[in-house]
Amino acid sequence: MKKVVMSDTNRENQLRLANIELKRQIEMLEERLLEKERIAKALQDSEKRYRRLFESAKEGILILDADTGKVVDVNPFLLQLLGYSYDALYGKHIWELGILKDIAASKDAFRVLQDNEYIRYEDLPLETISGRPIAVEFVSNVYLVDNSKVIQCDIRDISKRKEMEAQLKDNEKIYRELSIIDALSQLYNSRYFYHQLKKEIDRVNRYGEQPMTLILLDIDNFKAFNDTYGHVEGDQVILRLGQVVKRCLRQTDSAYRYGGEEFTILLPMTKSKDAVVTAERIRKEFKKEIFSPLSGQDVHVTMSLGLTLYQKREDMKTFVNRADQLMYQAKKNGKDMVCSDLLPVIGKPLTLP
Repeated sequence: MKKVVMSDTNRENQLRLANIELKRQIEMLEERLLEKERIAKALQDSEKRYRRLFESAKEGILILDADTGKVVDVNPFLLQLLGYSYDALYGKHIWELGILKDIAASKDAFRVLQDNEYIRYEDLPLETISGRPIAVEFVSNVYLVDNSKVIQCDIRDISKRKEMEAQLKDNEKIYRELSIIDALSQLYNSRYFYHQLKKEIDRVNRYGEQPMTLILLDIDNFKAFNDTYGHVEGDQVILRLGQVVKRCLRQTDSAYRYGGEEFTILLPMTKSKDAVVTAERIRKEFKKEIFSPLSGQDVHVTMSLGLTLYQKREDMKTFVNRADQLMYQAKKNGKDMVCSDLLPVIGKPLTLP
């Protein structure tokens, strides 16, 4: 066999190539190490950013172990909001926390939370350590951390929003009342009268055997009273009449300032004979009121009232006009009286002096 002798030149070439490959391998290793360092630093920076956000968040954050249901972290905002220390919550099962007793009173409730990757409670009542209720928005999400599932519960205090909503509702109620209440008499106004009258007429027409009576009253000689004593004293008459009417009605009845010195009263589920009793009571009680427009002078004011029973399917305008005509009949008959249509066959109203 012929022996191959490697020349010095070949050995040098092989050595040079080996050095180049070694250098390339070293550079690749260094690049991988640098990449790992960059990843580690990026992860560390990300964790720092998350921690800063976690610590400075203006809403509560509660982290749970998804398998055990134990609290593994709580941010300062939630601790301050509820008044608990970190140690008081850390390591506790969620069903052991009094703050969440309304949704996590048992392990079964936690399993429901565990199985849902997203749960939202728009208005959840929590309790502080002192027992003070707090309205919160509660949102939970499930995600992975180091191949382990955790549940992050974001808890936002909505107490101020609830207070504003309650205030808005109160304001809406006030504005609504102002839109349907006559400022002077404190009775409902004429616009609301027709709204309610239509509802009552629809009810009677729908259900049949349910009577409804309308009273229309007018203060006697009111223009003369105003001309003699002035509108300020006249306003007192309107105000006191409203008070008297309210005292004499049932809760189901409703009274309205129809216009000027005219007033209407709706009496659901009431026949004419019973309405006459109510009308008489109003007339007599108002007549007892004492007005003192001038020093040393007491004045009594009277009213005339007409009342009529609604006839099924009749026109609203016809119904109101009939009550109005009966009121004017009371005026013609001498005022300070009730005039009713109790005797429709004869065609003459029943007058009760």
